[in-house]
Amino acid sequence: MAQSLGIMTANADGFFVNGTLDHPLSVIDNGWGDIRMNASMESILTGYNDSRATSFFDAPTDVSGAVKGVRGGMPLLSEYSDELAQKAAYIGFSAINDNIHTPRVQLMTTAEVAFLQAEAALRGWANAGDAQANYERGINLSFEQHGASGAAAYMADNTSTPADYIDPVNPSMNIAALSTSTVAWAGAGTNEEKLEKIITQKWIAMFPEGQEAWSEYRRTGYPKIFPVASNQSGGTIDTDIQIRRIPFVDSEKSTNAAGVTAATSLLGGADNGGTRLWWDTGASNF
Repeated sequence: MAQSLGIMTANADGFFVNGTLDHPLSVIDNGWGDIRMNASMESILTGYNDSRATSFFDAPTDVSGAVKGVRGGMPLLSEYSDELAQKAAYIGFSAINDNIHTPRVQLMTTAEVAFLQAEAALRGWANAGDAQANYERGINLSFEQHGASGAAAYMADNTSTPADYIDPVNPSMNIAALSTSTVAWAGAGTNEEKLEKIITQKWIAMFPEGQEAWSEYRRTGYPKIFPVASNQSGGTIDTDIQIRRIPFVDSEKSTNAAGVTAATSLLGGADNGGTRLWWDTGASNF
């Protein structure tokens, strides 16, 4: 923040890569049909009456609602003969909007910078400004980036909370919302309550940059997202804490065995998805 060249302040400053090929998500989504909106994203966006929802996702084609998500980590349910039959039952849920998967790939937005400043201010860092002002600026920037309306009313909403998830195909996938946090800034709230607001909005604004969003969830525990419906890790991953890292891949083990062995010794745990990375402490945020 003290850098003489400054930081990103307007949406035109955002970091994007202008490619010549289709967005990778377009191939997985439109080509393979292997991506649909997640239930946690539906819960948060619809619970907050967030107008960005329809900028991010298409309306479902075979169930009601403006958008409809799917629980992550679903088991093969008894009414389906195989995975393809189960996929067919959910493929009509919300796909990613074509506004998102253009050849222009998002890597970092100016809204994210504003939320970084909001957290820095919350932690008392020098030159960070005011936490609330940065938080609200981040929301405004994200709404502006996606051509969404109603940012002022959205930021003033101190009653709406994430919604319960209802699966119209299989009620066994229903789950109650995990958070009661609202959008409106609460000056009298605790630092933890304020951080949940900041990171939840940052998580939304990062879409569809999932790697960064996952890192924020592991670092802070926010937003509060639904666990997988079926934990098939064989006990290596805690259902509530969720996956913390990706194990070293077989190609790395076969071509760089010594490096993998050395790196594993630094993990402080086994080479599996349940071991935390060094910055993922699991301790209090403050």
